Amino acid sequence: MAYLEEQLETMPQEQLVELQLEKFKKQVRHLCQNEFYRRRCMEAGLSPDDLKDREDIKKVPFTFKKDLRDNYPKGLISGNWDDVVRIHMTSGTTGVPTILAYSKNDIETWTRCMARNFVAGGLRRDDVVQQAHGYGLFTGGFGFHYGLERAGAKVIPTGSGGTERQLRLMQEWGTTVFTGTPSYAAYIAEIAMEKGIDPIKDLKLRLGFHGGEPCSDGLRKRINERLGYRAHGGGMRVCYGLTEMGGPMSMDCEYECGQHIWADHYLVEAIDPVTLNYVKPEEAGELVLSNLSFEAMPILRYRTGDRVTVSFATCPCGRTHPRITSFLGRVDDMILVSGTNVFPSQVEYVLLKHPELSENWQLVVSDKRGLHSIKVEIEPVPGSRVDEDFVSRLEKELHDYLEIKCSVEIKAVGSLPRFEGKAVRVLDQRQ
Repeated sequence: MAYLEEQLETMPQEQLVELQLEKFKKQVRHLCQNEFYRRRCMEAGLSPDDLKDREDIKKVPFTFKKDLRDNYPKGLISGNWDDVVRIHMTSGTTGVPTILAYSKNDIETWTRCMARNFVAGGLRRDDVVQQAHGYGLFTGGFGFHYGLERAGAKVIPTGSGGTERQLRLMQEWGTTVFTGTPSYAAYIAEIAMEKGIDPIKDLKLRLGFHGGEPCSDGLRKRINERLGYRAHGGGMRVCYGLTEMGGPMSMDCEYECGQHIWADHYLVEAIDPVTLNYVKPEEAGELVLSNLSFEAMPILRYRTGDRVTVSFATCPCGRTHPRITSFLGRVDDMILVSGTNVFPSQVEYVLLKHPELSENWQLVVSDKRGLHSIKVEIEPVPGSRVDEDFVSRLEKELHDYLEIKCSVEIKAVGSLPRFEGKAVRVLDQRQ
């Protein structure tokens, strides 16, 4: 088992807890230089000197996405503005963008964390990597790129898109590692088959580092098979991250038993979203994160809205840092239909259990005479037979799993949109 920083990655958990508390207290003092956080702490009756032990962390108020949007653009920057060297943000398509500002040291911290991820996932110095996460305001491309370079790999910065060129480069350069969204990995595999390229025989891909959107176990299995990762002795590693914490931050190791979060730089809490009490390890709860090392715009106790299970047990790889062992749904992706919460990942879980169905699907939500309805539009796998009985059984299976009626429409092969970045799975036609 290879490590980037073995002593830090295998630090005894008691030492990690002590380190986290010291860094957390330091960040609270730092944040109190910011008007918003100073006011928030005063309202809570909190002084940095009140933080004596781990339990006192609960005294610090939560931070919410609304706080970032209400204070856009620079209201939550706590460091010296002159020290800021980078700004990333969300697209803002659903409202005011969510940003994060970085100092030079913040970029270095982010780079080291990502490099740890790649080495833990099996990346080697002789690997040739096509980095197909988009470069720009989105955090993913730069986070992946710098981490890959720090780990010592040979990076071809293709960015997203240009699918036929991506495949040509894979053949010409003997690419062994591919990064990008899971939906784009599935699309690459589809185009390869259309072009008569057999990923197992004609390509050398052994690792995929994929993030930027939720990924079901079913989709992961298909990508592993169709891009040849498993056949070449590797596999697909899932990445988790969010802009508010600096971008991509955690990833599977070679054991694929959860995404490691580096506890010397991030504090992990899992809470019951109603009682706000901590849930037990491996019990579902809302993920709460604090970035302990960032200087320009540290954010403490950020309620991600993501429903996860977290393990604090030492991983079989020897790393002692916590792991997200299951991802149950992202609030940003959740839709409310007739009083029922529906996650696209739930729909994908049901669909991809069926080998007759492809990865190309979308969920259409409509409003007819005040009544909400949802419909799955999906393409079959070319050559498979999908009849009315199959559709009826699938509709029943979706109803039983989602607890809401969901119709299914089988579409012609090639008729639904493909995505070279994050997939848009929901088409909401409600007024």
